[in-house]
Amino acid sequence: MKSKEITFLKSLKSGMRGGLIAAGVNIGWLFSISYLLKIQGIPKGFPVAVVFSTMIPLALGALLFAFLLNNFKKGNILFYLIAAGFTLLSIFPSFQPLLPDGSKAPNHFAILTVPMHFFAATIGGFYIIKGK
Repeated sequence: MKSKEITFLKSLKSGMRGGLIAAGVNIGWLFSISYLLKIQGIPKGFPVAVVFSTMIPLALGALLFAFLLNNFKKGNILFYLIAAGFTLLSIFPSFQPLLPDGSKAPNHFAILTVPMHFFAATIGGFYIIKGK
């Protein structure tokens, strides 16, 4: 995609579209794996947190993509590197014994959450980059 073709609004729409799809996949993963592994102790509001923590980073990532593509000669490569870095950094909290609210993380929490980060990055990144 040439930088002249990308606008912040077009990129944001692509990011939101990818975010909705990734959020749906993440919610499906959440309920499927919770059921299959009999994971207990997931906080009540966790599905809502999954949706927001999928959508917001992808919306911001889409805006970053448009900015980098329009302002840097190798903006797409910068975006790939930044996106990969954020994806890798985002998985580390999944291995902590406590959740952000201070409660104990459920058994198999990393199995539950790590794939969600990669689903969001892959699906959202595809939509952001393709601009569809």
